[in-house]
Amino acid sequence: MVVAGAADVGLVAAGLVLVFFGAALSVYAVALVGFLLGAGGAYTVAPALLGTVGSEGLVGLAVVVGAGGLLGAALAYVALSFATAVPSAVVGAYVGLAVVAPVVTDGGLLRYPLAALGGLAGAVAGVTLTKFALMFVTSFLGAALASGALSASAFRAAREGPTVEPLLVEPLATTPVAGAAVPLFAALFVAGLLSQLGLFRVGWVTRLAAVLPGARALDSKGG
Repeated sequence: MVVAGAADVGLVAAGLVLVFFGAALSVYAVALVGFLLGAGGAYTVAPALLGTVGSEGLVGLAVVVGAGGLLGAALAYVALSFATAVPSAVVGAYVGLAVVAPVVTDGGLLRYPLAALGGLAGAVAGVTLTKFALMFVTSFLGAALASGALSASAFRAAREGPTVEPLLVEPLATTPVAGAAVPLFAALFVAGLLSQLGLFRVGWVTRLAAVLPGARALDSKGG
């Protein structure tokens, strides 16, 4: 229970960083997205891939998750445009599966071509419009984490399935906040986009890039 609580706190904290600073952190944001995708993927598929070879134990699972996260972060750091294309493709496929598919189909096999098209569109945007793609990716993933839509319990449910259904976000789902039903994911997503756009507009991104080792400000095209 304590481990799960700490994991949720860590996921929410990472989500808030991505939501409000995302693209402004340049390669740091890319590496964080890569780490989260790698760790999340490793955690979800570990039992299917490794069976009983240490993946069921807490230490073995931690090693698998850590290795997946580090591999994701390392691959993300190799080349910014390529690294942005990969998470953009993943988030694009996720949007196609979780947002577009429910609108145009009741389920079935049609949702998978929609996910593939979303992934392709995301990859193209990640290469050609790096800054804007990174803003979208970090705001979307960050909002999903910070709102609790992608919680530790959701990853556990996906792992035990195994199925991706528990990881699908409902964009307009409401969360009780101070007695009111608030579409928390949607609110954080929009706030993240506006916040990151504002950071670029007022020139704070250039200042951050000058302070953070290895960071660089992305231009309007992201090159």
